[in-house]
Amino acid sequence: MRRIILIMAALITVATWMFYSNDAADSAAIPNKPVTVEVVTIEKGQLREQVHLLGNVFSASSVNINPEVDGRIATVAVKSSQAVSKGQLLVQLDNRHQQAVLQREQARLDDILRQHKNLLQLLPKGATTQAEVDRYESQVAMQQAELAIATAALQDRAIRAPFSGKLGLVDLSPGQLVNTDTTLTTLDNADTLRLNVPVAARYLGRVAVGQQAQVHQAGLQHQVFDATVSSIDSRVRGESLNVYIQLSIDNQQAGLAPGALVTGELALSAPERLLLPLQAVAYDGDRRFAYRINQQQVDKVELELGVRGDNVVEVLNGLEAGDKVVYRGLVKLHDGIEVDVLN
Repeated sequence: MRRIILIMAALITVATWMFYSNDAADSAAIPNKPVTVEVVTIEKGQLREQVHLLGNVFSASSVNINPEVDGRIATVAVKSSQAVSKGQLLVQLDNRHQQAVLQREQARLDDILRQHKNLLQLLPKGATTQAEVDRYESQVAMQQAELAIATAALQDRAIRAPFSGKLGLVDLSPGQLVNTDTTLTTLDNADTLRLNVPVAARYLGRVAVGQQAQVHQAGLQHQVFDATVSSIDSRVRGESLNVYIQLSIDNQQAGLAPGALVTGELALSAPERLLLPLQAVAYDGDRRFAYRINQQQVDKVELELGVRGDNVVEVLNGLEAGDKVVYRGLVKLHDGIEVDVLN
């Protein structure tokens, strides 16, 4: 009985070996089917990068209107939110004393000029000396200076617009006492607005005067306005490593109020980079690969990647412009496998 069992075990072993030998032979006779893939040609291009802008706009020209001297208001010549022209009278302080002083100094000058004229007529006749004429000429010069001082004092009583623009609130009354610390109103020329925003210093070489940006008032994304880089600060802020840039906005179309919060984007000038679709990148731990077409096969190439953008990434090492790489069908690939390129 034991002998029969041994014989049957031997027969089973032989049959199993013959079965798998035939199966392996059949498999070897069938060639590996190429993996179907789609490829893309690697080219150089510009990777769009932009910085976010956020800040409050301010007028290109903006001042608080304060009197040059203390005094009592005689006339308020403007109203709140009024548009004014350069040199237009805003507020007149009581100037009766200054007018009287000016008239007195003008009369003194007229008298000295008259005496000086008489001396010039007497000099050729020998009725006076050159020294006396010179003395009166000095008095004329000094009195002209006194008259100029009186004129300036009178002009200081009239508060005028230093430039054309729009006034803020005017809450003044005739008879009100004011001094040099009193803000009578504000004046803004909002035809052009400014926006100061920080930009990382590493982008300094990619921002230039004249570059265009697009901004909109916070909460009003559908109203987009153009802004232009007008100046770049000469210093890097040590704490943040930022550089401030200033943008100008033509406000005649935008209609923004000074102080409005705006947001936007500034596209950075971009160098040419070798770009690879993210879909073509294979991952193995911390390593990155691509499958480059080599005739009817693929080579698994390790990559060094750089800046990442929308659906693309910069290739620093591993590929060259013109290389064809697989971007669809990566799952079944390995180094050296044959492929069937659809496109």
